[in-house]
Amino acid sequence: MRKVPLPDGAKLSLYTAALTVTVTGLVSNAQNAVVTADNALEVGDIVVIDSDDYPKLMGRVARVKVATALAVTLDGVDTSNLEKFSPGGKASLIKLVAEDWQRLPYVPSFGLTGGDVKTGTSEYLDEDDQEFSRGRNARRLEYTISWKEDGAARAALNAANEMETVHRLQFRDGSTSYYVGELFYDDVPGTEKGTEQATKSTVLLRGAPTNLGKAA
Repeated sequence: MRKVPLPDGAKLSLYTAALTVTVTGLVSNAQNAVVTADNALEVGDIVVIDSDDYPKLMGRVARVKVATALAVTLDGVDTSNLEKFSPGGKASLIKLVAEDWQRLPYVPSFGLTGGDVKTGTSEYLDEDDQEFSRGRNARRLEYTISWKEDGAARAALNAANEMETVHRLQFRDGSTSYYVGELFYDDVPGTEKGTEQATKSTVLLRGAPTNLGKAA
């Protein structure tokens, strides 16, 4: 019987270190993109991709599949389409260090909005109208967290406010979703009668979240 995946029981964390570039190099056109550069990454490292040449890779999170002294292969980052990824572009990789995550406990609400297809319409005198795509609406992540005045989570959120951040949602099956974007944290807790005091975070995402399966 198929096991239905649920977000219930997932653990939310915020990356607390600066997003510092680890590797920068040329990107190959391949089903698993190769970044050619003097390399300091290892197999299994998790990285955020930053690239002015390839906007579709901006904010993407990937796992290092192969690492040598002069190149890094990114698992599942498909750049083989030459129309979307013209040859000769560069990308920077930002390593996410395993020890630099702050758990955000007691999250009453968590949700994504945006990502809907934007369309336009062509109208002709003797033909039916035709609808065409104009890309997608911007995506955002919004969540609330139980307020605690001296809590480590509150301190981490205040420190990261109005900065580029990474959020990590770890599911019970071992898979993980990553959300890269600018965080806006409202440190004023709600005071509605009969309701737990909570604060709200809004993250303006750089693109769609990245979902990575459980590491082998």
